[in-house]
This record gives sequence, structure tokens and C-alpha cells, in this order.
Amino acid sequence: MTGDSHRFVRVAALSALSDPAQIIVTIDGAEILLVRMGDSLYAVGSECTHEYVWLDDGILHADTCEIECPLHEGRFDLRTGAATHEPCEEPLPTYPVRLDGDDVLVAVP
Repeated sequence: MTGDSHRFVRVAALSALSDPAQIIVTIDGAEILLVRMGDSLYAVGSECTHEYVWLDDGILHADTCEIECPLHEGRFDLRTGAATHEPCEEPLPTYPVRLDGDDVLVAVP
């Protein structure tokens, strides 16, 4: 039997997040991009893997569930972290997200 190796940490109140929203939260020194689009919440690495630019200034694409890097227009799928548009090639780390009432919780290993 394997246990859940993640610890969920409260990072925000859902009611305090605009729709859409993209903010950087910090858990144990890790900076994570938290994104709200409608009823969906995503948590991915906060820096572009191509040029290490902060993605909270990027453009959200709700139709494809992507974030676009503000520097070179590369894109990442918020659901999987996969790089979906050049020049990005390396994926973003992803983190499980869940709601507990109005609390947004993000899991870290």
C-alpha cells in the first residue's frame, strides 16, 4: 500500500481570486503560478523553462487552457505543464489543486 506523498497547503481564498486570475504563490520556497479560469484551478511552475521569465505576466488562452510567455510567446498547457508552442520545449512542473470550502489548496511533494 502506498500513501499519498503530497501535503496540501492553503494558498488563497477562491473568493479573493478574480476570474481569470494568475498569481504567484510560494510554498516552502517554491514559487508556483496559480491560475483560475472559470471553475478550473491550475498550479504550475512560475517560470518559463525557455528563458526563465515569470509567467504571471503572461497571456491566458482559455480556449486552449494555455499560458503564453510574455517574452518569446512560447506556450504551456496548464493541465499538463507540456510545452505546446516554440521556442519552449521543456515542460513546467504541475501541482495538484483542490478546494476546501473557499480555501484553495496546492499540493507539494
